[in-house]
Amino acid sequence: MVSQLRTGAFSAVVAMLVAFSTFAAAGPGHDHGHTAESNPDEGPAHPRVTMVSEAYEMVGILESGRLIVYLDRRDDTSPVIDARIELTINDDTKLAEPQPDGTYVYIDPNLEKPGEKEVIASIVDGKQSDLLVGKLADPHKGHGHGDSHNPEHDEALHHSESAEQNGHGVAHFTLAQKLSKPPVLAGLGLAFGILIGTFFRRRLGVIAGLAALVMVIGAGAALAGPRHDHGGHDHGGAQGAQNGNAPRRLPDGSIFLPKPTQRLLQVRTRILKDETARNAQRIIGRVISDPNRSGLVQSTISGRITPPKSGLPMLGQKVLAGEVLAYVQPGFAPIDASDVRQTQGDLDQRIAVLDARIRRQKRLVDRGVASQASMQDMQIEKDGLVERRTQLAKSRNQPEVLTAPVDGVVAEVSVVAGQVITSADILINIIDPKSLWIEAISFDPRLAVGVSAARARTGDDQFLDLTFVGRSRELQQQANVLHFRIKETPDTLSIGSPVGVLIDTGEPVTGLIVPRNAVAQAPNGQMVVFKRVEPERYQPTPVRIEDFDGERVQVMAGLKAGDQIIVRNAPLVNQIR
Repeated sequence: MVSQLRTGAFSAVVAMLVAFSTFAAAGPGHDHGHTAESNPDEGPAHPRVTMVSEAYEMVGILESGRLIVYLDRRDDTSPVIDARIELTINDDTKLAEPQPDGTYVYIDPNLEKPGEKEVIASIVDGKQSDLLVGKLADPHKGHGHGDSHNPEHDEALHHSESAEQNGHGVAHFTLAQKLSKPPVLAGLGLAFGILIGTFFRRRLGVIAGLAALVMVIGAGAALAGPRHDHGGHDHGGAQGAQNGNAPRRLPDGSIFLPKPTQRLLQVRTRILKDETARNAQRIIGRVISDPNRSGLVQSTISGRITPPKSGLPMLGQKVLAGEVLAYVQPGFAPIDASDVRQTQGDLDQRIAVLDARIRRQKRLVDRGVASQASMQDMQIEKDGLVERRTQLAKSRNQPEVLTAPVDGVVAEVSVVAGQVITSADILINIIDPKSLWIEAISFDPRLAVGVSAARARTGDDQFLDLTFVGRSRELQQQANVLHFRIKETPDTLSIGSPVGVLIDTGEPVTGLIVPRNAVAQAPNGQMVVFKRVEPERYQPTPVRIEDFDGERVQVMAGLKAGDQIIVRNAPLVNQIR
């Protein structure tokens, strides 16, 4: 009889545990179902209008009665910042005002009124024009945890809560509220623990009772009420702040990349097409001046710099060949000055002796005793000594004139007025900015032979076409030196700038060739690119690639011609979670 009683009580306890577990999982506000309003990834908080044509893509975001318009080119997603945009919304036509940040703003209080609105955009961009049509979503419907609430949804929620309080859900809601109170939980837990303990003896009974107490309290804590639902209607809070215009991964794996974020990351895209190119090997180089169109200004003597009347040349100043740039006043060390004075005194003495001899010889010639030829010889000797003395005096006082050796632009000035220089100092460097070369080094002797075409990539991702000039026949630090001439030199290029030189090698290859910056590594290790699905939605697409020239890769699988992918800052987009 006692055994049957224990068995029946134990069965009742098990049934009570199952009931508590089910009750805790299905309590109010603990519904795991999803609705359109509860899914945080179904849509952004702010209503949008998206319009796409063959030339443009436009996204308008409604914020507090202001429609912020982002206009980009369809092919590469580059911003269009100087267009004329005329918007017609519900038969009301206004111009969208351009803003300093590259966007356009359309202001109308009627934008916040309920209902979907038809939008017609007329775009004039220079000589190109286009017409786009779209629909602006209802600002009071279906926008998740955003700033806009649906009045109908709020009213329905109010009626539902009233119905529960009026008795339609008494057994489901009122009991849960009572059981969630700490005194009730403690009492139920204690009674349940004693009941469990009756089935066991000694220590095992105490342990089983404590376990039952913890289980009941834990089940009651799960009854968290209306604020603990997974699909409820809690507007605002952290979840609401997380959405809106913030970039995020969507449930299908794609990335919602809003236009504000695209502008911030400077995202650019490209429509892929088959290209034919030759593989290339990358070596290091630097920009140098053309030796035939540049020159250095140096002095042949030591001395002190004196500026001309127009002043010393300045950086960037254009000069002509033969133009006076500076003077050098000769300088002498004390021992040199002593030698000059001694030489000058010796010349003066010899000149005085010759003057005396010429006077005596002249008297003899006048008497007919001496010939005229001897007197002429002494006069010639005297004239030579006088010329030497004159030049010696000039060497102490006459400055050296420094002139420009070629036409060009002053690239470097290393002198100031009064500076003492030597003959080894480089004072001024003059270059022709339209004629620059590139000097590169190669440790592969095979690469230096048979070079025909090459390209250079600057630090700002600008590519320059090069013409091969020649290579050194003598190794410098175990490397060959190669010289290339830049076909078209940009104004922003400076002497000494480091560049990467891409020398074409091998046979031409045809395929999808993209910048290396277009490829990112996914968390699972796969290489992915981001394919455009919509103006603000991109799909990570696994690809198989092969290195092409160090700067570009060839896509072997995963993409086809016509796909549009992100080609700039894809690794930054890959960080979005």
